[in-house]
Parts: sequence; C-alpha cells; structure tokens
Amino acid sequence: MNIRRMRGVYVVEFAIIGLLLFVVLFGVLEMGRLYFTVNTLNEVVRRGARLAAVCNIDEQVILERAVFDMEGSDGSSELVGGLATSQVTLTYLDENGAQVGNPADETGTDGFRAIRYVHLEVQGFTFDLMIPTLGQTITLPAFRATLPRESLGRSVEGDTEC
Repeated sequence: MNIRRMRGVYVVEFAIIGLLLFVVLFGVLEMGRLYFTVNTLNEVVRRGARLAAVCNIDEQVILERAVFDMEGSDGSSELVGGLATSQVTLTYLDENGAQVGNPADETGTDGFRAIRYVHLEVQGFTFDLMIPTLGQTITLPAFRATLPRESLGRSVEGDTEC
C-alpha cells in the first residue's frame, strides 16, 4: 500500500463520520430546546390559570404575565420565541364545565357568580427545528390547565390588583 494514496481516504472517512456526528450533535441540542419549550408552555398554562383564578377578570395583564411578557408590551413572550398572547385562550367555566356566557355580569345567573373554574389553553404553537438540512416545523399539541376559582380579585376590602 502506498501511504500517499491513502491520505485522501482519511479525508473522505472523516467527511462521512463528521457529517453523522454533527447531525447527531444538532439533534441532541434540538431535543433539549424542544424539551425546554414544552416545559415552558406547561408553565405558561399553569401560571396563567393561577393568575386568572386569583386576579380580577377585567385584568388585561393576566395573559401577558402568563407568557412571560412585560406589562404593556406587544404581547409576545420574551422567554419562548414565537409565543404570543394571541395563542392563549382564557375561559371561565361553570360547575358543569360549560363556558360562562358573560363573566363580567355581576347580577345575572350566567355571569360572575356562575364561575367555578378557570381554563387556560395554548394552541397552535409551532416549533422550528434548526438542524441543518433537516429543518422542519413541528406543531405541538394543545397545552391546557383548569383550576378552581379562588378570589377572582375580590376580597372583603374590595377589588384587589394583580
């Protein structure tokens, strides 16, 4: 065997093995990013449902705080790219799990007094893979949290702020 002729073989072998190594490396990094995103979305719905259970139903900042956004900002999350308050749905439910028609109505039977649960849901979130040559978009399933109502921003002294 001629050693001079074998040098090119090492370069070709490294190119093949190196490509596989980098695809696996990027795959591991992307799975870590995906895991972080899924855990964060779980925290978003848990946090939002908790805020909705204890804050006044008229509070506009519930969804902003749920997605880790600064108050009065554009509604997009600072923690998870691509997440915005427009993808988050907050509903108030009665004792049967049906949506309360007018939660702000203080006097009606289908209003504030009927609220027994708060439900927060994130739907349609897409996760973009950044693996070279395999970059795809994954649509994650819906994330949901339902909690029993608590004070809904009311106390003996009057309305409280969140």
